[in-house]
Parts: sequence; structure tokens; C-alpha cells
Amino acid sequence: MTDRVIVLDDFIPIRDLSDSLATEGISVEVVHQSEIPSGPGVVALLVGPEIAGLAPHHLSDLPDLRLLSATSAGYDHLPVSAAHERGLWVTRAVDYCTEEVADHALALTLGLLRSTHVLDRSVHAGEWDVTAAPPRRIAGTVLGLYGFGRIADAFARRARALEMTVLVSGRGLGDRAEELAAEGIEVVGFEDLLRRSDVLSLHVPLTSETRGLIDERALSAMTRGAYLVNVSRGGLVDHDALATALRTGQLAGAAVDVLPNEPPAQDDPALQIPNLVITPHAGWYSPQVAQRLARQSAHNVAAVLRGASPVGVVAAPGM
Repeated sequence: MTDRVIVLDDFIPIRDLSDSLATEGISVEVVHQSEIPSGPGVVALLVGPEIAGLAPHHLSDLPDLRLLSATSAGYDHLPVSAAHERGLWVTRAVDYCTEEVADHALALTLGLLRSTHVLDRSVHAGEWDVTAAPPRRIAGTVLGLYGFGRIADAFARRARALEMTVLVSGRGLGDRAEELAAEGIEVVGFEDLLRRSDVLSLHVPLTSETRGLIDERALSAMTRGAYLVNVSRGGLVDHDALATALRTGQLAGAAVDVLPNEPPAQDDPALQIPNLVITPHAGWYSPQVAQRLARQSAHNVAAVLRGASPVGVVAAPGM
């Protein structure tokens, strides 16, 4: 029986993945499908973020599985604990869309500060009034980043080029305070980040610790009239509390590329929140990304089948 790599992701180009595996010297059958597989012969399962319902019992139905891989930076859609107990490698995609997501976060931030979305709607409604949503100056704006991985770092570099003041907060950053200060970036605690940021942008994975991180208390602690940007995971934000903050003017606006439920139903309350810009989980995308993701996925499959370590490790056998 030929070993199979099953791809549950419409955005992974199968030809590129197969060609990359062949270049790595790995002979497997690459299959794209929409249903979760079962049975012998499946050595790697590549799972896109839109796949819901992957459960521990599915892993039990795959006796030859060695690699469970999220084809996204986030991996909250994978049963990581069950995979770890099985002794599987679990990986996530890394550094495949860093520039794209940083660009998207910057675009959303600039759109909020310059009121482009509100002013556009007002013109289409027959108005011609800059005071309908007065734009703000970009230079000197305080950008707060919660989490400081590759994407936040790339975003910070862009923001500094626009003469924004950049604050960062997150686990393990205390030891980097001096290094980051030399780059014009100040490390602060979470409460200071909330209090001082004109724009708060989220850059952490969704975990049991970060779920609902931005709740009513956090929003109340932010400067009145501040903005929120989320290009990470919808579950980081309590959207009921966000709706209240936007309706009362506690926040002047928010822009999100992610929602708790994607795609949203037509009656999803998120679609009725005022001053909320929503893009369809598009931050990661560019034509170049799909090929890069295919190559990285092929590298990880090849590494695991050779007994080496892949990149983007979330859990490893014996870890």
C-alpha cells in the first residue's frame, strides 16, 4: 500500500505539494479531500483552519498517522492533546504569510485612523463632509501590540517607519526590553498596554488562557476613543462586550479579519456592530503564499518520514 498524505485545505495546491515532496525524495500519494479520512496508509494529515470537528476518535481511525499539521499559524482546530498522547508530531505553519498579515494589520489600522471606511460610506450615502469621521494623524499614534512573534515584529517595523510609537506586551518579553528599546519599541505590562494604546492590535494564538482576553473589563480599561485590531483569532475577543464598547463610544472603531464563527451567518450579531470593519479572514493571502505553504508542508512531511524534526512544532513524540 502506498503511503498517503491527505490534504483537508482547498488553498493548498496539490501539484506544488506533490512536486515539492518529489524534490525531497519522498514517494507518497497526495490526495485532496473534504471529508476526514480513516483507515490505514495515511501518514500525514494537513488540516486547514476551516475544518471543524476533527476529534480524538478520528486520530484513532488512522493507525499509520505520524504527522498532524495545521496549514495555518493557528492550531486551535486540532486535537493537540490527543495527538500528543498518540505520539504524533503536531505542527503549524510558520513564517509563510508574515508579510501579508503584517500588511493587513497595518492597512486596517491606517483605515481606522484615517476613517477611510466611514468616509467612503458617507460619500456613497450622498454626503461630502470630512467631519462625519475626522481622520487622525498617523505619526505619533501609540500602537500597542499584544504578543510579539514574527507578525507583530513585522508590523512594528512598518509602524515605526510611519513614526508611530510602538508598545509591546506579552509573555517572555521582559528579558528583551533592552534589545527592543534600541529599536524604538517599549515593553510594558498588559494593563499599561490597554491604558496607553491608541490602537490595540492582537497577535497571540487562541488558547484556554487567551480566549476572551479582550472582555468588558479590558475594553473599559482602554482609552476612550481608542481602536481595536484583530488579525489573530476571533475567540480572543468577547464580541458582545465589543459591540457595547463601540455603541457607547468607548471605542471609536474596530477592524477584524477573524470572527468566532466563520463564515458568519446572515443574522450573526457581529454584522450589526457599528463602526466594525470586517474582512473575510483574508490577511494571510497573496498568490505567493499558497506555493510557500505547499513547500513548507512538503518539508515537514519529508522530515517526519525521515525521522527528523519538522518546523513549526506544536507537539512532538516524547515532548
